[in-house]
Amino acid sequence: MAAAMYVPLALLFLIASFGVGFILNMLTKRMPWSSTVVAVALAGYFLFSLENLTSKLILVVTILIGGVAASLTIRTLQRRGFKMFG
Repeated sequence: MAAAMYVPLALLFLIASFGVGFILNMLTKRMPWSSTVVAVALAGYFLFSLENLTSKLILVVTILIGGVAASLTIRTLQRRGFKMFG
């Protein structure tokens, strides 16, 4: 892959993993860190399935950041008293 494709690819994976993680956390209210667990599993899958080290690192880091950010966002919204998220 060309080097110019890594930045948009990283942004897309970050946004997609945050969105999926946020929805997953909304559906599983009893387990607020479920998106982080799914992000780690997905990152592990990408580590073993891709050949290029650079693409592995970009995908793994952005997926993990998105999953953790979604979990932290849900936790913050729950603590601030938003009933929809808690």
